[in-house]
Order: sequence, then structure tokens, then C-alpha cells
Amino acid sequence: MHYYLYCLRRFTRFILLLWIVFRIAPLAAQDKAARLDFHIRQATLETFVSQLEKATGFSFIYGEKIQLKQPVTLDLRQQTVGEILQKAFEHEPVTFKISGTHILLHERPESRKYTISGYVTDAVSSETLIGANILESRRRVGTTTNPFGYYSITLPEGETELFFSYLGYETRHEHFFLGSDTLMNVRLATNNQLAEVVVLSDKKETGIHATAMSALEIPMTQIRNTPAILGEADILKTIQLMPGVQAGTEGFSGLYVRGGGPDQNLILLDGIPIYNADHMLGVFSIFTPEAMKKVTLFKGSFPARYGGRLSSIVDIRTNDGDMQNYHGTVSVGLLTSKLHLEGPIIKDKTSFCLTGRRTYLDLVARPFLPDDKKYNYYFYDINAKVNHKFSDRSRLFLSFYKGKDHYDYKQDKEYDGYDGAPRMYFYNSRIDFNWGNTIAAGRWNYVFNNKLFSNTTVAYNHYQMVMADSYRKEITGADEDGNVTSDYNESYVYNSDYRSGIHDWSFQTDFDYTPAPNHHIKFGGSYLFHTFRPEITTSRVRENENGQAAQDTVYNDSSNSFLHGHECALYAEDNIDIADRLSLNAGVHLSLFYTEGKGYLSAQPRFSGRYRFEHGFAAKASFTQMEQYVHLLSSSPIALPTDLWVPVTKNIRPMRSYQYAAGGYYTGLKGWEFSLEGYYKDMHNVLEYQDGASFFGTSGGWQEKVEMGRGRSFGLEILAQKTIGKTTGWLGYTIAKSDRLFKDGTVNNGERFPYKYDRRHNINFCLNHAFSKKTDVGITWIFNTGGTATVAEKQTGTEWGNLIDYISHRNNYRLPISHRLNLSINFHKKLRRGTQTWNISIYNAYNAMTPNLVYKEEEYIGQQHIGPDGNPETIWKRKTRLIKQTLLPCVPSVTYTFRF
Repeated sequence: MHYYLYCLRRFTRFILLLWIVFRIAPLAAQDKAARLDFHIRQATLETFVSQLEKATGFSFIYGEKIQLKQPVTLDLRQQTVGEILQKAFEHEPVTFKISGTHILLHERPESRKYTISGYVTDAVSSETLIGANILESRRRVGTTTNPFGYYSITLPEGETELFFSYLGYETRHEHFFLGSDTLMNVRLATNNQLAEVVVLSDKKETGIHATAMSALEIPMTQIRNTPAILGEADILKTIQLMPGVQAGTEGFSGLYVRGGGPDQNLILLDGIPIYNADHMLGVFSIFTPEAMKKVTLFKGSFPARYGGRLSSIVDIRTNDGDMQNYHGTVSVGLLTSKLHLEGPIIKDKTSFCLTGRRTYLDLVARPFLPDDKKYNYYFYDINAKVNHKFSDRSRLFLSFYKGKDHYDYKQDKEYDGYDGAPRMYFYNSRIDFNWGNTIAAGRWNYVFNNKLFSNTTVAYNHYQMVMADSYRKEITGADEDGNVTSDYNESYVYNSDYRSGIHDWSFQTDFDYTPAPNHHIKFGGSYLFHTFRPEITTSRVRENENGQAAQDTVYNDSSNSFLHGHECALYAEDNIDIADRLSLNAGVHLSLFYTEGKGYLSAQPRFSGRYRFEHGFAAKASFTQMEQYVHLLSSSPIALPTDLWVPVTKNIRPMRSYQYAAGGYYTGLKGWEFSLEGYYKDMHNVLEYQDGASFFGTSGGWQEKVEMGRGRSFGLEILAQKTIGKTTGWLGYTIAKSDRLFKDGTVNNGERFPYKYDRRHNINFCLNHAFSKKTDVGITWIFNTGGTATVAEKQTGTEWGNLIDYISHRNNYRLPISHRLNLSINFHKKLRRGTQTWNISIYNAYNAMTPNLVYKEEEYIGQQHIGPDGNPETIWKRKTRLIKQTLLPCVPSVTYTFRF
């Protein structure tokens, strides 16, 4: 009996075991493939294991050597157990294996790492793509191409899956086994559908996804489609639509960024500083959009490689040229015409890019001017570039820019003598006024190895203004009929030449080092030799009478003819992911400026950090110190060529700023980006003219006319932008305040006063909508509260009966609110050999008469009175009026463009 009972128990256990095998095992397999939501924050390994065991029924097996570097934070939806484990351990020295209902944890063996590097280019033109994204999808790590289209990413050995993407291009997928260092040059094909481009890398330098803040990349398509005066797309005018940037005078291209002045902006063309970026007194900028490839604006959190200005960096890169095909653009507008050509010199080796622009106002107006009075004005720009590829490791770029504004006026007069003598008088006067920039640069890219990239630039930069004035008077004898005779001859000739400028020789070398995907280092140095020519005046007077020289005198004022400055800089910056959600960009910029036997040394730290929260939220903070060694002397509210650049001296110290900023960002809504940034900027040694002093065209004694003081600026900037789809654009709002303080009492009695371009509220709305491939429209609307001006509030009498102006404080008058609507529509048509576009634009569509200038006008009004003696007498009284002048009313325009 016992034997039978024993057999029955063994049989029962066998049946139970079979039931477990056939019942529980499939359930375990089902659980392994099941999807679940899993949320955990800052958990230790033990807490993570315990919570996952409860959620799934699996059990973990691991030894004491298994340790985590960082706590586990996960927020996952509908993921399998394997996917949860993969995400939890992707940056940890831990591997796992699922065996039945058990999960076995092991130490991850040290694997070899290899580097993938190369260039990302346009598949058709071979033009390098700046800021293209590269993502390794299995490990979710990535990088971006640098300003020369080069990338480098280091990954563990094994199966690798790379995605290459860029806005407006098809995403390219590469799947391969990584077993050695690999050179991979990638060509991306364009995509006419402006589809969503997911930002895959944390190494972008601009935008919401960057570690740094207050930096924006402005697409060239956005610049070309933004409505502008006379249909002339303008880079600086588009930048003015960004939060924190103001235009100064409405309709002009000056930049006033976060309470700074126009000389506090470092505008770079392929890394070369531009000292005068304006044409037509600031109505246009010198940058032709067809020649440009990328525009980046830094308002704060400046990378350590930039220095020399306080308020902003505008980094503009030009096209390299198509290495495969010839193509170009011809554009004809009401004021200017443009020609752009590019193509290969040697296919896949050497390319060129050439762009020219010129106004023809002088050619149109000249036939309608009287013969005795002729004047004309024009400007032109020439951009040229040659790009040669020696190999995948070495490239050479030669670039040239020449831009010029020219104005001349000529007047001839002839008439009989007015003193009764039989003589004839001949007058001839002429004024020639020219100003412009010349830049020549050579740039060499070299790849030392797959982790180290270098760029070396040698450049010459020259800005010059020349004004020549000539006057000639001749008096000759004449008979009674007015015919010229030879019995008398007298002449007077006056010639003057006034010029100023600045030119630089510069050398700069930069290195990009990428030891790991989450670690990007930049370092380098530069040297600039400045030659300042504040002004040189030469004049000559010659008088002759009957062939005899009565006077021949030459005047030469060159007391400030040359001022030299040596500027050296070294920098290093590191962009690193400290943790899964935390990234930091830290660097330092060391600079030395030496002039007049005195040197100024400065160490400028730069810090910025970003922390990513869940559901698309992120926060950033930054601190930046900047130093500036040059000043712009100006008394005009608009840019004039007579404004002069001068360096720091023994008595005038460098300007310095400390900027603190913090912001919040949201990208959780598909196709939208939202940001809110607050900043505070403290400025030292800013210059203002003393009360009663001013400057116009001469730097003589300028150090005695100015005072150094403190400035501050603080504000809040809000930006909402739609980045994909047929409708794109943004809405920006800025509330800010900027003022100055000079404690020595020579400026505004030592009291704080508002900066002249202090505007409390600023709203910019920009919209682009494509109805179809044939038609698209652009709309911009700008609203600003008024800036400031110094205007006499009333007049008071003196003991002598004279009236004098009374001004309570500097910049005491607040200008009226300004607003403006600009519209444009493009009609595109594909032709047999190209595409034509008709652009119709209306600047200031509803003709808002916003005052650009405010000045005082006086007149004397006579009033009749009966005097004490009973006789009538006139008493004259001075009346003052405030004149508000609008320079740019409603301006329609038509432009034709042909692309081939």
C-alpha cells in the first residue's frame, strides 16, 4: 500500500510539473514580450530591481560587483522588459540576459571604441552642410557638423545604425558593423517637402536643443521670404525681428541688442570682423543673401572662441560653390540688380562662387538732372570665393569681398560780372564721397585624425572713408558784348581731402577635438594687428593773377594719422554631457590689447548649462564676461560714414560686461518651440559725451569730450515659433529696460538716465505661408514703444532778457509708439531652363507715419505794439516747435528673379 501511495505522489508531481512547463513557461514568454508603462526616479539598483520584479513577475540574479554609476530615472510607455532594461543600462557597465523567468545581470566587458568621421554635403552641389545632425539610434548618442561641414563621433565596436538629417533634406540611414576607424562622407538629397526634422543631437550650438542659450540660427529661406523695403531681402533687417534686438531708427539696419550700442556687435563674414555693415546710410546692409549660407546670432552665453564686443555676435558664412554643376541667379528690382554664379572649376576638386550687386539710381536719375547740376549715388557689393579640395583631409578656401558707397555732386556756373566791370565769372565745384570695405582671406581646413579638426585663417580687412572737395573760380576779361578777352585773368582753386579708416592683418587658428560623443572641445588662438586712422585732412589753396602765383599753400593735419593696436587671444571651451539630462558648456577667453605703451589683459569666463526635464521641458542658465577694446565715435541716430573707430588709450579703459541669464523651454508640441529668457547685463566703462559736447567727423580731443560710466540692461524675452509645415513663423515679445550712470557729475549731473534706445515693449510677428509650389506670402508686423531723445521742455529767461532752454535730464523725451506692417507675395513659375519668381512687396503697408527723427525748429514772430511814445513798434518773440519727421512712408516694389 505504501508503495502504491508513493507511486501516486510521484505521478502527481510529474503531472504538476508538466502543467507548470506547459502553462507557466508560455506565460513567462508572453510576459517577456508584453508591453507596460514603467516610471521611476533617482532609484538605486536595488530599488529598480524590486520595482521591476513587482511589475513583471521576473526575478533578478546578480552579484555584488554589479554597481550603477548613476541612479535610474525612467519615464516609459508601452515598452517590453528588454527595452526597459536596455534604456536603464545603456550608459552603465552592466549587461543583461533574460532566461525564462529570470534576468541575469553581468559586468559589461570593456569593448574597443572606434571613430566615424567625414563631411556631410549636398548630394547635387557638394556644398558642405553646417549643423547637420548625426544620430546613433541604438545608443541614442549623436553630434552635428561644425561650421565647415565636418563631424566626428566615437562609438563602441559592434552593430551601428547611423541617421544623417538636415532641414529640407532626406534623412539617410547607414547600418553596418563598426570594427575600425571609418571615414564616411555622406551626401544628402534635397526634399521639396519641408518635413519635420527631429533634432537628434545635444551638440547643436543654437536653438532650444543647444546647451548654450540666447543663440539663434536664422535660415536663409526665412531671410529671403521676409518682406523688406524695395523687395531687397536683408540679413540684418531679419535679425531685428528677433526678441531682444531693436532697430534703433525705424527702417534702418542698425542693431541694438539687449541694451547695447551699435559698436557693441561683432559682425563676422567668414570669421572676419566687419566695421561698417551698412549701405545707403543704413537702409540696406552689405550682405547679399544669394552669397550667404548660414547666419547665427548670439545675444548672450557667448562661446569662448568669440571676443571683442559686449552685446552680440552675428556669424555669417558664405557659400563654398557647387562642385558638380553650374547654376546661378539673376535678380532685377526697382533699386538694385544682382547676379549670382557658381560651379565647378575642376569637378569634385575645385569650385567657385561669385555674387555681384549694384544700384542704378544714378543711371536712372542722371538724364533728368539739369546740365549745370549733376549728382549721383550708387553702391555695389562683390563676393568671390574659390574652394579647392586637396583630399578628404585637406581643403583650401580663398575669399574676397569688396563693397563701396559713392556719392558725388558737381555744379557749374557762368555769368557776367556783377560789379559793373566787363568780366566773366566761371565757377566749378565738386564733392566726391566714398566709403566701403575690402576683405581678402585664405582659410585652410585640415583633419589631423578622425578626432581632431583644424581651421587656420589669414586675412586682410580694410575699411576706409574718403571725402574730396574741390572748388575753382575763374575771372576773365570781357568786352562790351560779353566776349572773353585775354586782357585779364584771375583764378582761385581750393582742394581738400579728408579720409579716415581702419585696417587689420589677422591670423587665427581653431581646433575641434571630439574624444567622445558627449564631449566636444574647441580651442585656439588669434592675433590682430590694427591700424587706426581716425582722420587725415589735406587741403591746398592756389591763387593766380595774370599768370603770376599770388598764393600756393598746403595744409596738412595728420596729428592723429596712425594709431596701432595689437590684439591677442587664446580660448578653450568644452561642451560635455555630465549626466543623462544635464549638459554643460564651460570655457575661458584670454585676451591682451596693447597700444600706446599700455597693455590690457583680461580673462573672460563663460558658463552655460542645460537640464532636460520630462515631456519636452528644459531649463538653461548662463554667465558671460566680455571685453571690448574699440569704440565708435558718433553723434547721429543713424549710421554715417563719418563715424570714426578709435581704440582704447592710456586714459580710456576697455568696456566690460557681465551678463547673467536663465530661461525655460518647451518642445513637447509637434512642430512648435516655445522659450522664455530673462537676463541682466552690467556694463562698465561705457562712453557718453559730456553735457554740451558732441562729435561730428573729427576725433580731435575726443578723450576730453567723453566720460566713462556704468550701464545696465535687464529684460524678459518670449518667443513662440512654428518650424514645420506650410505655415511657419514666430511671435516674439520683449520687455526690457536700459540706462546709464556717470557718478562724476559731468553727464546728467551724476544721476541715472535712460539709454537713448531704451524701449520698454517690443512685439515682432513674422508669418510665411505657402499656398502651393507656385505662390507663397510673407507678413511681418512690428510694434515698439518709443525710444528717447533730449528735448527742451520749456524756456526760462535770464536777467538780460534772453531765453534759454531748460532740460530736466538727458533723454527726457519719450518718442511716440511706432508700428509697421510689411507684406510680400511671390509667384513662382518653372520654365524650361530654370525658375522665375515675381515678388511684390509693400513696405509700411498702411502708411504708419512713425517719426524717425525728432528735432527742434525755432522761428521769430513779430507782434505790433504801441510804444510808450505812442508810435507803433515791433516786438520779436522766439517760438520753438518740435518737428517729427518720417523718413520711410509706404513703399511698394516689384522684383524679378530668374534661377537657372
